[in-house]
Amino acid sequence: MMQDERLLPMRPQRDLDTPLAEITRGKPFGKYAGYGSRPETTFREYLFVVLKRKWLILSMVLVVTSLVAIQAYREPSIYQGIATIRVEPRPASVLQTGALVFNQTDPNFWGTQIQLLQNPSLARQVALTLDLPNNPAFLSGHAETGVFPSLKRIFSGEKKVAEPQGGNPNPQPVGENEMKEKQLSAEDLRKLEAYEDALIANLDVVTIGKTNLVTLYYEHTNPHLAQAIVNTFGDVFVQNNLERQEIGTSKAEISLAQAIAKYQEKVKTQRDARFNYAKQNGLPLTPTAINLESEKERTYGSQLLAAENMRRTLKAEYEAARLTDDPLTNPEVQKDALIGKLREKLSDLKETRDALLQLYTPEWPEVKKIDAQIKATEADLVKAPEQVLASMKKRYEAAEATERSLVAAYERQHGKTTNQTKAEIDLAAMTQDLETDEQYLNTLLQKQRDLGATARDTGTNVSVATRSRLPQTPIGPQRMRNIVLAFLLSLVAGVGLAFLLDFLDDSIKSLNDIDHYLNLPALAMIPSAGKEKPRLGAGSTPATSPGDSTALAMMGDVRSPVSEAYRHLRTSLLLSSAGSPPKTILVTSSQPSEGKTTTAINTAITLSQTGAEVLIIDCDLRRPRLHSNFNLSNTRGLTNYLSGEFALDDVLQTYDKAPNLKLLTSGPIPPNPAELLGSDKMRDLLASLSGRFAHIVVDSPPVISFTDASIISTFVDGVILVVHGGRSSRAVVRRARQQLTDVGARIFGVVLNNVKVESPDYYYAAGYYSSYYQSHEDYGDDGGKESAGAASG
Repeated sequence: MMQDERLLPMRPQRDLDTPLAEITRGKPFGKYAGYGSRPETTFREYLFVVLKRKWLILSMVLVVTSLVAIQAYREPSIYQGIATIRVEPRPASVLQTGALVFNQTDPNFWGTQIQLLQNPSLARQVALTLDLPNNPAFLSGHAETGVFPSLKRIFSGEKKVAEPQGGNPNPQPVGENEMKEKQLSAEDLRKLEAYEDALIANLDVVTIGKTNLVTLYYEHTNPHLAQAIVNTFGDVFVQNNLERQEIGTSKAEISLAQAIAKYQEKVKTQRDARFNYAKQNGLPLTPTAINLESEKERTYGSQLLAAENMRRTLKAEYEAARLTDDPLTNPEVQKDALIGKLREKLSDLKETRDALLQLYTPEWPEVKKIDAQIKATEADLVKAPEQVLASMKKRYEAAEATERSLVAAYERQHGKTTNQTKAEIDLAAMTQDLETDEQYLNTLLQKQRDLGATARDTGTNVSVATRSRLPQTPIGPQRMRNIVLAFLLSLVAGVGLAFLLDFLDDSIKSLNDIDHYLNLPALAMIPSAGKEKPRLGAGSTPATSPGDSTALAMMGDVRSPVSEAYRHLRTSLLLSSAGSPPKTILVTSSQPSEGKTTTAINTAITLSQTGAEVLIIDCDLRRPRLHSNFNLSNTRGLTNYLSGEFALDDVLQTYDKAPNLKLLTSGPIPPNPAELLGSDKMRDLLASLSGRFAHIVVDSPPVISFTDASIISTFVDGVILVVHGGRSSRAVVRRARQQLTDVGARIFGVVLNNVKVESPDYYYAAGYYSSYYQSHEDYGDDGGKESAGAASG
């Protein structure tokens, strides 16, 4: 039989060698490493997170979807008028040679047309053409946006807009010329700005690819206005184009004639001035003529550069030969013919001498003669470089003199050339201006001829291709789409908020949280009695007496999930110690109102139902509750015994419904609870009671609030830590555990109390438990209550 690790005793304290990473991650250690291994999150856990906060999700979905639906139906229906205009470049006349022709591929042309269609001036003309300032239906399209009109629109649908009475269906467009003649005041223009902005905001201009067509879309809540406005935009745009062409032709003729006369006079004046200037400065009038002064300057310049290079070369050669320690090593000296001959002669003499020394001694007359010749030759060879250096110096000085004379000649000639060059530059500028004006004059003459030939061609390149029909079906708003989208987004947001709240929840809610965050065994899981569903069976007898509560759950319906949970706690305690079950058990919690007194009472009752003698002691000397749960007197109790007022048997009390259970209430509340509980007499009391009773259950104050529990934990065999499910903070419970372990207390494990029905750990356990009892009754079992001595696993 495999051992149930959940029933193992408290974990030992961490070793000093425990890695810091394991401590910070909350990773289990030692032989309890299996406790902290948190299982993977399953789909069932995700589903329970959603079900736990289903009302929050449903509320968010309902509120958001309702608000979006109301807002969608608050917006009136929108109708769209559609018209198409043709924008074509004018065909070039056969007489217009070289004229620039626009086409659809020209981005400047099409960009200009689109901007003109969206121009505020064009919108102002449309507003005046349709007399929109005097039409209240134009700006009142969004008037009925209240809640009641919206609800009426939801249930009654769209009402058909009546056709306006009277008015001209095809008004004459107000052109640019008429706009100028009206001479609107600043106040009138300011009033028209609102209508201009509204027209431009609802107008959409779309070009059709690979065509000369442009589609105009205009949206309005009134279909008649949508149709009229989009058609008027096309009519006014065509009218403006016609007026610009007519005005442009007449203006062009006048401006061309004036410009031609002006430039003809200007060209004549420039020609005369250029001729006189060239004659005064002796400049050639044709660009092919040779300028002698410039040629002289270039000749002197080239000669000067050559002389300067020669002078620098000769100077460098002379300085190198003069400063060399051995002049004979200089390349220029070595090139001298005399020095070459002396070196050859010296070499021949040395060869002759070496040959004679093969046969004779140095004293031989012929040898001495050769030595004399060698000495004379070497003397001549030493004197020869000086002559070469002197010759090099004379050549360098001659080159320097030549350079000076050329510099003087070049400077004289440069002065003459500079004056002439300035005159040439001025003449070139005059020539360039003359040529430019002549070319421009020729262009103006050509334009005049082209304009005269095509003056009667007044055809327009802009026309309305398709006029708008009356819109019958609204295009928006997309109410159902927005409502469905709001429903989906609010559902996702609600689920996300549910998971966010679950992530931010720092409480301990399940057995997995106990294993993962506390590293302690889970002894039992006590369901919440307040939301317990009634059982269908003969054994179901609710507790109705005034004193009965969850604290006396074992006295009521023994088949209830609460009673079964406490029997499971009893089993866990009896198996928590190897060899023998614990005798003295301390029940405490991290903070008040977590159910420690209820757990202590029911633990004592379940232990007494096994037939063993059990004593429960109320050591909560600050807020005792044991006597009130059993409806007993608290005039005598633990404090009376510890103070020596009464004997032990005088303070023990019994309970009629549990003959094996004895009670020791707290007695009067003392001013010094911690001193009484930490006294030797308290330790001796527990030691003496251990011999009389099989089990002693001690109820104490919370660990975090008071030190009483830490003191008593050193007197007992072990501690049960009660945690309120879904409310107790992980950090607080960990601190309570640490305080107990710091004083050497042995923690049997944790009791997860008041677990909600919607908790995944309890949901399936309660379902299986209920179905088991139900099936047990369906098959005709007696369904009687479990005997008091029966042990529950």
